[in-house]
Amino acid sequence: MNFSWWTFALQATNFLILVWLLGRFLFKPVSAMIARRKEEIASGIAVASAEKQKALDLEHELQAQRAGIEAERQKAIEEQRPQLAAERQRTIDETRAEVEKIHNQANTQLSEERAAATQELFSRTVELAMHLAERLLRELALPSTEHAFLIRVLDYLDRLPAQERAALASQLGANALLVTTAHTLDAAEEAQWNEQLQKRVGAAAGIKFNSDPALIAGAKITFPSAILRFNWHDALLNAVQEINRNEHAS
Repeated sequence: MNFSWWTFALQATNFLILVWLLGRFLFKPVSAMIARRKEEIASGIAVASAEKQKALDLEHELQAQRAGIEAERQKAIEEQRPQLAAERQRTIDETRAEVEKIHNQANTQLSEERAAATQELFSRTVELAMHLAERLLRELALPSTEHAFLIRVLDYLDRLPAQERAALASQLGANALLVTTAHTLDAAEEAQWNEQLQKRVGAAAGIKFNSDPALIAGAKITFPSAILRFNWHDALLNAVQEINRNEHAS
């Protein structure tokens, strides 16, 4: 095999031309493109890093704001705590006072209703007792009972001081003395009453007699400005009044 320098030189020249062409039209554009891509990537990374840092800064700022808001909230709570506690205590006190007021009103109303019921029961009991006593006394009352009351009237007048008895007599003047008995007196009884009363009070104008069954038994002596009551009906009324006075006093 023969070595040809011309062939070698031609092939070397072709190789160098190929290298020059590749370097000019392939390697340089590719290198430039790679360089631009690197720059773009680096720029993107820088932008991304900047954005990331910006996001981190924003997050830190938000955290700081959140912490500040929380601190302000806690501060506001602490500042409002005494006021809220005072308001709560005031509400509790007002509620307690209202409950106490309602309780007292209920107790007062209950006491009043109980007292009213007790008083009504007491009044009915007294009334019933009076009716029973009146019925029993009416069964016991006889026309002859009036004589016993005449003795009481006379005893009362005899025991009066002379000045008071004279005052009763002076009231009569031209007026007649009125004697009311539970039962109608017969002529003899009227004469006896008339004689005994004339001895003690005079009664120049005379004595009138009438009857009132409501008295049950006994008599009522009526002067112009005074009444002497000696009968069971008035005695029952006095007893009821005395019972009521004792009940109210207790």
